[in-house]
Amino acid sequence: MASAQASLPSNNRQETARPLADFPENIWADHIAPFTLDKQEYEMCEREIQILKAEVASMVLATGKTMTERFDFIDKIERLGVSHHFDIEIENQLQEFFNVYTNLGEYSAYDLSSAALQFRLFRQHGFNISCGIFDQFIDAKGKFKESLCNDTRGLLSLYEASHVRTHGDKILEEALAFTTTHLTSGGPHLDSTLAKQVKHALEQPLHEGIPRYEAWRYISIYEEDESHNKVLLRLAKLDYHLLQMSYKEELCEITRWGKGLESVSNFPYARDRFVECYFWAVGTLYEPQHSLARMTFAKVAALITMIDDIYDAYGTLDELQILTDSAERWDGSGVDQLSDYIKASYATLLKFNKEVGEDLAKKQRTYAFNKYIEDWKQYMRTNLTQSRWFLTKELPSFADYISNGAITIGAYLIASAGFLDMDSASEDVINWMSTNPKLMVAYSTHSRLINDYGGHKFDKERGSSTALECYMKDHNISEEEAAKKFREMIENAWKVMNEECLRPTPIPRDGLKMLLNIARVGETVYKHRIDGFTEPHIIKDHIRAMLVDFMSI
Repeated sequence: MASAQASLPSNNRQETARPLADFPENIWADHIAPFTLDKQEYEMCEREIQILKAEVASMVLATGKTMTERFDFIDKIERLGVSHHFDIEIENQLQEFFNVYTNLGEYSAYDLSSAALQFRLFRQHGFNISCGIFDQFIDAKGKFKESLCNDTRGLLSLYEASHVRTHGDKILEEALAFTTTHLTSGGPHLDSTLAKQVKHALEQPLHEGIPRYEAWRYISIYEEDESHNKVLLRLAKLDYHLLQMSYKEELCEITRWGKGLESVSNFPYARDRFVECYFWAVGTLYEPQHSLARMTFAKVAALITMIDDIYDAYGTLDELQILTDSAERWDGSGVDQLSDYIKASYATLLKFNKEVGEDLAKKQRTYAFNKYIEDWKQYMRTNLTQSRWFLTKELPSFADYISNGAITIGAYLIASAGFLDMDSASEDVINWMSTNPKLMVAYSTHSRLINDYGGHKFDKERGSSTALECYMKDHNISEEEAAKKFREMIENAWKVMNEECLRPTPIPRDGLKMLLNIARVGETVYKHRIDGFTEPHIIKDHIRAMLVDFMSI
């Protein structure tokens, strides 16, 4: 699929042997139609949403409901993708419930589905509820009671709850194995709607899925439920449609920006993935208030892709050393010897970041910009190390590879980019990032592992070192054994992330959510051992659902 060494015309002094990759073409060139926002339609949707929001808010706050009913309603609001309208109300209710009902004696009356739902919602919102809530479902041997096997909804709820586990939650390890076994065997015998939910959950647990895509799926499932709340369903559909209009407008701006870079002629060695970069931005920062942060995130992701492909699929070692040295100075000097393509790419990067820096200086957010630039330097520095391994055919130890690779994956850099235009990302937040806290280590390690897990086949075909190969060499095991171990390490990273998001936390919850959402997009793009970013047809259905095809309202 890819050539190990090739030449690419570059208006250069001479032809140079280069490690070019045979990247698949952009599949969206003829499918992203120009879009002009219909202001009248947009305003009509906004007006109806405001009316529906008031009705739903009164339902959230209504008295006379049991705790189970309130949790169920909060869950539906979140799964339908409209919780961003009710953040304060949900926070207040969960805080109240947590204060009153954390006495384990209160849980004895709950069925499995309700207990698991309460546990998952508390944990997802950072409340460190005890696993003791599940003691009533355990037999004398410490196993889940076999009588639960026929309670499919309870098993599904427990399965979803098992994915918010942290280290030490042994009962949830047992819950994951128990529910996976019984849901897999019982799934084919369920009614169609429940069967669809089980099948999807086994493929993509809710906690690790892209929130906006999971909302798109759940809206149709909720509509099939004859007891659905018509007001809530209408709000969900309108909200999804309204945000899609904003996304379409932003996506057109991103693609125009990409064309303005003349990427096909200036950066022909690189993947054309402007649509996929914007998809990642929406998956990470979907809420309406994050429009500017979303746009910056998408543009930086595109620039990371461009620079990444210089190091991975174009530059020679001498060129990469010169480029990295210049990046350390961050002034564009000393690059006369580089190919026209590399100079054009680097000039584009410097120009973009100069404009970002000037804008942030006006907003008195230079502290965020300085961290972002330092992360660019570190990103390019570690990419040089990785390229040296690749181009000299050196296979490093797994420990060395993963330490370096946690930076080259761009996780720190893209997080810095996401924080540039987030109001809650104060100087304290940026300083927290700089201390390399456990959450950042787990998040970046997850990003590296899941990327190599998905991209192994493509990278191996072109002779590039991968984390799997390093692990196989270190431990003298097969690829399948290494892949299994990777899934364990990926799940271990999730446990750390879950644990580090429990209260009290050093940064605001929207910052934590951004980091988790970056990981969630990575799970979707790479989890089936295929690189859905390099080979974009793999995630085209997700992109169509979130960005291209309007939801019927």
